[in-house]
Amino acid sequence: MSFDYDVTIIGAGPIGSTLAYELSKEDVNVCLIDKKKLIGLPLQCAGIINKRVLDINQFPEELILNKVKGAVLHSKNHSLSVSKEEDQALIIDRVALDQFLFNRAIENGAHFHLSSKVVAIDDMEGKVSFQNESTEKSIKSKIIVGADGPLSIISSAIGNDLKFYCASQYLVKVNEDNNNMPFVDLYAYGDLFPGFIWQIPVDKNIYRIGLFSNHDYKRQNEILDDFLENDFKFDDYEIIEKYKGKIPIYNKDNKLFKNRALLIGDAASQIKPTTGGGLLIGFEAVEMAKNAILKALNSKDFNLINLENETHDDSKILRDCLKSYQKDFEERFLKEFSYQFKVQKTLSTLSDDDLDYFFEKLNEKEADKLISEYGDMDNQSILVKEFLKRGLVLSLLPSIHKKKLAKIWLL
Repeated sequence: MSFDYDVTIIGAGPIGSTLAYELSKEDVNVCLIDKKKLIGLPLQCAGIINKRVLDINQFPEELILNKVKGAVLHSKNHSLSVSKEEDQALIIDRVALDQFLFNRAIENGAHFHLSSKVVAIDDMEGKVSFQNESTEKSIKSKIIVGADGPLSIISSAIGNDLKFYCASQYLVKVNEDNNNMPFVDLYAYGDLFPGFIWQIPVDKNIYRIGLFSNHDYKRQNEILDDFLENDFKFDDYEIIEKYKGKIPIYNKDNKLFKNRALLIGDAASQIKPTTGGGLLIGFEAVEMAKNAILKALNSKDFNLINLENETHDDSKILRDCLKSYQKDFEERFLKEFSYQFKVQKTLSTLSDDDLDYFFEKLNEKEADKLISEYGDMDNQSILVKEFLKRGLVLSLLPSIHKKKLAKIWLL
């Protein structure tokens, strides 16, 4: 069986491009396919990421627009400030980041097709069919990687159930300097759960203000308009741009591979349940996927694999290699996601009055110190375990919720 490439990656976003770069460094013949003409556009991300990203994936300092030390959490009538002495998160230029990561992969030898919409795949043969302008083309690869976002054609093709939240965001310019640059504001309102509103300082005069929720885009825009009119701390502002996107919902029953196909990033719903963020998770998954792919490509007589023959030794090697990727990912993230889903489920039971009560209790018990010490925007289970150990989960919420909470947390 002949192939055009070792690996074809569908989706040249930050995760797909990073995987292409990492594989090309190992002399793997890689091709990137993306439906966009210009990588990174339109913007579909809040652009805030844990500072640990630089330990995993290096990019130029000039792509960092701001650094924040913490957050101010808000209910309707109360607030709680949490922070650390050192910067905890980076506000990044997501469009420029996507373009940098794509160009880095291409400069390192990855091939590419832009303005190319994938219309079908054959995960048995490794065939990808796509439309480029008015022409339909196809290529064959030993392995296909779906990095094609929350509406992934690869994920659908291998039988996964795709679910997602809508997300909307405004880029807002204010006509006075922001003196609170080191903090992000997060607004927890009862009618928004499982989502929330974020207010991210990009520079002294620019904010990204957005939300994700179960509402459609029209309703989300109404909510953001109301927020700007009634809750935004600046009166003199203008909306520069509006964006919308989708945030996938992680489903542990979905497969991360089938035959020659493998999923990563948003296409694999590798997203934090509580915040909808996925860059750091995706970059960690790149290393896992790279190791599995290299192991498969280096297996004996890979080109002769007949996936229709279940007893064929090389067929089993391929499946075992790609299965190791799913196993590695689940061992790293499944427990963390489980804690975050419980947090999300807990918050979704609360009304605005309940949330005010919750914030009052947090302030009374000086929980800001606890959150500041143990809080981690990606490894949230650390803080949750500390709350459970200290018996704070039940004591912070109205007694009417205790039965529901005990059921959620098995207390």
